[in-house]
Amino acid sequence: MIRHKLSTVLALLAAAPICAVAQARPDTLSLPPEVVTATRLPATSVTPTVTATVLDGDELRAEGITHLADALRRVPGLSVSRTSSVGSQSALFVRGGQSNYVRVLIDGVPVNDPGGAVDLGRITLDDVERIEIVRGPASVVYGSEAVTGVIQLFTRRGGVAGTRAELGGGSHNGRRASLGADGDLFGAAWTLAADRHSTDGVLAFNNAYQNDGVAGSLAMSGGRSDLRITSRYNGSSYRYPTGSSGALEDRNAERAEHRLLVGVDAGRKWSDRFETRLSLAANTLHPRTSDGSDDATDTLGYYGYFAHGVVTRRVADLRGNVRLGGSTHLSVGAEYAREVELSSSTSQSEYGDSYDVFDVSRETRAAYTQLLGEAGRFAYSLGGRLDDNSAFGTFRTVRLGAAWRLAPGTRLRASVGNAFKAPSFFENFATGFVIGNAALRPERTRSAELGVETLVGGRAIVRVTGFTQRFRDLIQYTYLTPSPTSPNYYNIAEANAGGVEVEGTWPNVMGFALTAGYTWTGTRVVDAGFESDAWANFVAGGRLLRRPEHTTSLQVARTVARVGTFTASAVRTGMREDRDFAGYPPAVVELAPFTLVDLGAELVVPGRLLPGARIQLRAENVANVRYRQVAGFASPGRMLYAGLRLQR
Repeated sequence: MIRHKLSTVLALLAAAPICAVAQARPDTLSLPPEVVTATRLPATSVTPTVTATVLDGDELRAEGITHLADALRRVPGLSVSRTSSVGSQSALFVRGGQSNYVRVLIDGVPVNDPGGAVDLGRITLDDVERIEIVRGPASVVYGSEAVTGVIQLFTRRGGVAGTRAELGGGSHNGRRASLGADGDLFGAAWTLAADRHSTDGVLAFNNAYQNDGVAGSLAMSGGRSDLRITSRYNGSSYRYPTGSSGALEDRNAERAEHRLLVGVDAGRKWSDRFETRLSLAANTLHPRTSDGSDDATDTLGYYGYFAHGVVTRRVADLRGNVRLGGSTHLSVGAEYAREVELSSSTSQSEYGDSYDVFDVSRETRAAYTQLLGEAGRFAYSLGGRLDDNSAFGTFRTVRLGAAWRLAPGTRLRASVGNAFKAPSFFENFATGFVIGNAALRPERTRSAELGVETLVGGRAIVRVTGFTQRFRDLIQYTYLTPSPTSPNYYNIAEANAGGVEVEGTWPNVMGFALTAGYTWTGTRVVDAGFESDAWANFVAGGRLLRRPEHTTSLQVARTVARVGTFTASAVRTGMREDRDFAGYPPAVVELAPFTLVDLGAELVVPGRLLPGARIQLRAENVANVRYRQVAGFASPGRMLYAGLRLQR
């Protein structure tokens, strides 16, 4: 079924340029340039061969959007699934892939834990200048986890003296405060910011969320050299009363984490044609889970669990960039990464307490190369990478892309490539009741896409992209093992995904700026591996869980001089398949489609008393729709916010 629909989509894409040429006309407006995240080359004019979207930080803040998960919901090809209230675990599915198939970076520092896990629900946007989203395989540039895409947040660069602040509150005792400043000190641009987000949550009890952040950067350049140092700390906690089925049953469970990101990016231009760049990245995470007895009578069965630890990722990357002539660029690089986890846990039960200590590490050495160029109307990108990991050995990735400018303002894109995701530490090295498998191979994918983008009427930009992906060697758990010492994890399952993304932007329609998107995603399990039950996570011929087949979005913005900016957005999420764990065996359920409408306004405060002041208003889910993103877990209803923003 997926293959048949995709063949139809690709046929339409092949015919689309003919129609586009008839509509497009020469104009000073050009199609979007290559984004930095796609190639790690910030100053090239080569026509892009990837599908990418850029979100502006100021525009997101003008709407009142504060967390990364909420900003990504409207991007074609992306689907976000949040467990429950603000701050709860948020998973991202890109083009039907797993939630750990996207590498997330902040100023070049990877946020993912080893094995790809990342919780988008705790990443705030107060200091973010822009967000770049690249869809498609990117392991050639980034290695593991960049299977279905890469998301990178770029923070403010400073340099222009100024201060900013925000203070506000809203539904469920929601509170928001931030303070920041930018400047220039002896030729070095600096920025510093702090923020706090908190809420009591939407559930009846034990649902508070708090997130405190501090971020800063320092950038300097002189002659042919440049250096930028960034740092970002977040301390957050989320209290959850829900069990695996979503039922309210726990009054003191809490999950907290403290994360410190430090990045260094330094470059030296040895000539007009050759430069070297060194990137250093450090991600240190201190997770903590606390769930003791609810009261003195809670002593039956397994009633308590406590865990804490430290997970670190250190990455060093050195590359040389050569301009061979014209628009042809060659990059050659080497990377070294080390991942470490040291954690301990205590389980309390009526049978006695049990303790576990987990101390593991692995290293990766990689070499890669990338060639970008243009010849007349034709642009191309070629890349290859070899990773050598101390746990799973070597893995090779390649990516080929091409773009053809059919007419002024119209181009056709195509690309193919493969990518991989390393096993998690637990899948590799677990001991005790569950045993990891040191012989696991990385999960892998092969992908292809074909797209066309054009200027319509010289102003509107329309993109249509068809994609197909094959996921192989998916890691699967089984409790049926030949012996008590046999591993519980194996590379077994297989799945396919494919679909089409349509997106359009109209910068001025009777004074309104419009952005619209639609995604059709079809997924199918090819090999269910160990699982044969109808309620299993993998069912042969069935869909992958929590991936909507249809997603539609529309955003409208209007700026009125001396009054402010008004925004409205609507996102419709289609039916998804899930499992309800309220009973055993889990029930196969279909989550009903839902549409969320959000309104925002940023109003100018008149007079001279508070120059640069804005009143921030936001209403989320204005229709108070009752919906579920995960079976059994309630999602927020209508939420209101009002605040005051100052900027000088």
